[in-house]
Amino acid sequence: MTPALLTPRLLLRPLEHEDSLALADLLNRPEVARGLCTIPKPFTALHASAMILMIRASEARGLEFVWAVENSEGDVVGQIGLRQTHPSSAKLGYAFLPEFWGQGLGSEAVQAVLDWAARQASFTTIEAEAHHDNPASLHLLEKLGFVQTGPIQRFSLAQQGQIPLMAFQKSLTDAVQLAVA
Repeated sequence: MTPALLTPRLLLRPLEHEDSLALADLLNRPEVARGLCTIPKPFTALHASAMILMIRASEARGLEFVWAVENSEGDVVGQIGLRQTHPSSAKLGYAFLPEFWGQGLGSEAVQAVLDWAARQASFTTIEAEAHHDNPASLHLLEKLGFVQTGPIQRFSLAQQGQIPLMAFQKSLTDAVQLAVA
């Protein structure tokens, strides 16, 4: 089960069916969708409802953990999640409303998820990908200790073609050892 996580400015809570309109608004934004590979264009409330149902089924099996990100006013400003890719690794994904970019909310949310994963999840490695021309996301991952593993190409539903991404990886075993020391 996905737990609620609290940071100084954010509440990360399990994504609920009631979040479908907020999720549709977020993922239908062209500036958000262009960097996400698995989001169709347009992304409707029906897509969001189906996505939430699939996420909840994966969460029930312990394969995925997805949070709605709320600011201090209680507005959903983004979403973040981990999806198991191998028995000991998961892929990190996140998206935030453009009007909240540049405020450090992404770093705060990612750090909270990494801290939780290092303490509670069975993952030893977290993978991530960032669009090659998204300097904010590239910087966020590097700032939080992710290491580039190389450029990759993925098919983007929104762009209907291959897009260049940079792959990243972070070891959580190092983080746990530092926390224990």
